[in-house]
Amino acid sequence: MRPNERSNSTTMSNGADLQTLPALLDTAAAQYPSNDAFISARRRATYGELRDDSIAIGRGLAARGVGRGTRVGLLMPNRAEWIATAFGVWRCGGVLVPLSTLARPRELGHCLRSADVAVLLAVRRFLRHDYAAMLDEIAPDAGRAPAPVFHAAAPALRQVVWLEDEPADVIRTLAAPGVVLGSERPAALTARVAPVDPATVTFTSGTTSEPKGAVHVHRALCRSASDVGATLNLDASDRTWGYLPFFFNAGLVAVALATLARGAAVVATEVFEPGEALRLLEAERCTVFFGWPHQAEALIQHPRFASTKLALYKGVGANVPWAARLYPPDHRAVATWGMTETGPMYTAWPSTAPLELRASSHGAPVAGRELRICDPESGTPTGVGTAGEICVRGPTLFSHYDGLSPRDCFDADGYFHTGDLGRLDERGALHFLGRIKDVIKTAGVNVAAAEVEATLLRHPAVGAAHVVPVPAGARGEDVAAFVVASRPVEPAELLEHCRVELASYKVPRHLWLRREDELPLRSSGKVDKALLRAEAARLSSTVRG
Repeated sequence: MRPNERSNSTTMSNGADLQTLPALLDTAAAQYPSNDAFISARRRATYGELRDDSIAIGRGLAARGVGRGTRVGLLMPNRAEWIATAFGVWRCGGVLVPLSTLARPRELGHCLRSADVAVLLAVRRFLRHDYAAMLDEIAPDAGRAPAPVFHAAAPALRQVVWLEDEPADVIRTLAAPGVVLGSERPAALTARVAPVDPATVTFTSGTTSEPKGAVHVHRALCRSASDVGATLNLDASDRTWGYLPFFFNAGLVAVALATLARGAAVVATEVFEPGEALRLLEAERCTVFFGWPHQAEALIQHPRFASTKLALYKGVGANVPWAARLYPPDHRAVATWGMTETGPMYTAWPSTAPLELRASSHGAPVAGRELRICDPESGTPTGVGTAGEICVRGPTLFSHYDGLSPRDCFDADGYFHTGDLGRLDERGALHFLGRIKDVIKTAGVNVAAAEVEATLLRHPAVGAAHVVPVPAGARGEDVAAFVVASRPVEPAELLEHCRVELASYKVPRHLWLRREDELPLRSSGKVDKALLRAEAARLSSTVRG
């Protein structure tokens, strides 16, 4: 038996996989009606208010024709109204299609078209993004027409509801059509929602191809939320700070649903600014941290960090260097691996496990999940310690990609082949090594970019590291690295550090220092390695020239 396996299973087997999402909120609201559920600079909402808003919105959506299976696109920053609207959609039996607030017109058009979005609920603008103008570019007049207008670019779209910025205005606009309906709506629709019904179509952050829509059912999302809460040992006194956008599986499930399932509070910011984030973390006594690594580094490097009284104790990042600076020595943070298709926390040791265990890997499969490492070419399972493709099977997996059947998404044994590279140790814990395509082939030998990145991160001056290949003639590719330093350091020192820990062929031939704000980002907020590869190729060719 793996360490803590028994206690982990006992904690999490609580019937959450039999729930629906409306039941998740209603259960929490019945138990904690006056507790804060959502906190931001714009609004504080209790569980009772969030439930009541979702019912009013659900009634308004039902009046607009939203029913079982209706695809509803939601384009809004992380706000209490986002959460209330999502639950309003689910109360009607609708399928929520979370849309990226960072999307460009082509990306937004792809999502509307491929997900067959019938009703779009959207703010008009956010930051520099003008969504009304975008929609007019994608499907002219769709956002202004009083009656449905067919557009080949978004053939299923029949209704667009533009939302203002004030919370009360959003609720009023969405709820208004429902005043003509009786109190039995949307309750009658909610009663028909089944655990196996589709709840979301969440888009992956594709890089070399168009994003795919992963369909999750109610039961999977409820189980995933429950397991995240149990793994982190969340309770009603916790406050979760998470900048992860709700249009991603990790933001929706790990930050929002897991917190709500435990009666705790979500503390949200719409735009990441480290000074404002530190203020919120201190003022609200946040205990749980979810964020990108570069955001953790930005908090730590901010001038006010040392004087800020933080209460952070739980969250993610136990296996990375910044954890020791962000959390106290006795913290309960975990290391985890997951993806859109699997749920956000597919592997993790529970927060009660010893720190040396939580910080030494990405953890063992959470209760009820199965994982095997397979040869990427043959699909044959490999032995302990051998790198291969991570393949998974379990209760929190997506049901299928939108437009494909399940048999096109899983192998004959029901495993999903993730495209991620990893290995299992003797404890059954996963060590994530990167994407299979994120392997550098140099002189006939494969080098996992993640291994070199992990080595660089062990140097005390390194805050972030991104390793990419560069063309190298007869050798095929060389290893190159972009490094964000947390203090002054020379590239030669970092290369010597790598030579001590890595075989010679894994040591970067090129290493460039960058500021965090100089790294190109994808719409997901993650570093865009495709652009880094292009920059590395340009820089290395200049050196050779």
